Amino acid sequence: MQVFISYARADSAFAWQLVEDLSEYDLALWMDVRNIPKGANWDNEVQKGLDASDIMLVLLSPDSVNSQNVADEWSYFIDKNKPVVPLLIAAAEVPFRLSRRQRIDFTADYETGLRELLRAIGSPIRLDPDSTERIAIPKPPPRPERTESELQAPRRERAAFSSRPPTLEVNVRSLPIVWHTRYHWWSGMRGGELGDVLINPREMLLVPRAEPVISIPLANLITVKAQRALDPHLKLTYYGAQGQFQTLMLMGATRARREGINQEIINLLKWLTKRSLE
Repeated sequence: MQVFISYARADSAFAWQLVEDLSEYDLALWMDVRNIPKGANWDNEVQKGLDASDIMLVLLSPDSVNSQNVADEWSYFIDKNKPVVPLLIAAAEVPFRLSRRQRIDFTADYETGLRELLRAIGSPIRLDPDSTERIAIPKPPPRPERTESELQAPRRERAAFSSRPPTLEVNVRSLPIVWHTRYHWWSGMRGGELGDVLINPREMLLVPRAEPVISIPLANLITVKAQRALDPHLKLTYYGAQGQFQTLMLMGATRARREGINQEIINLLKWLTKRSLE
């Protein structure tokens, strides 16, 4: 069974999370930026995806309700008498033609919504439960008993004993970025691509505004280094699809958050790969 994911671009992080979770089951998933080849005619490829898919999941939010593209997709499916399952991912006014269809609420609890969705589409078989566990930070080891001298130390010196590493749960993280194959010391990343980076436990995806994504498996990453320049950026080196050595420059898309976004990307990639990447 092929599942068509219909969504607004503003909801891409949720859409990728859903695709990430559904890919653990015996389903073929169709999502525009994931399935349309680079340089292909966008409308023609969407048409092919609609015709080849058996069921549609519509992600309902204020953005998708106001999206003509999303409306065209689910209207086409309804006209073809194909099943459409609305997924409420944010409070929104449900369109009239979808209002009488049973919808699944993801706004209260994602996991509950996902289980209900799986039942609604026929409880597909999970492909490999042992290899699809979510990443979670292990609990820190128990702290040793404090000595009498530590207990009597001034408050500012004892602060370190009470500090704990922050918890981090990673499924899909979306951040706005600009990327290019090179960085020029004077013109920066002029001509670079504006979009989002989505990082999940298996890969990082560069999602442009109107083109198919670039996928870099985390296993292919070699180094990720912060670069000092007029615009602080990151230099990624990795193995391409054919095993060739490749380099990519990227940075946070907004100047105010640039260094914070850059550092968050480094931290996520180091955590997920369990490597220093320096």
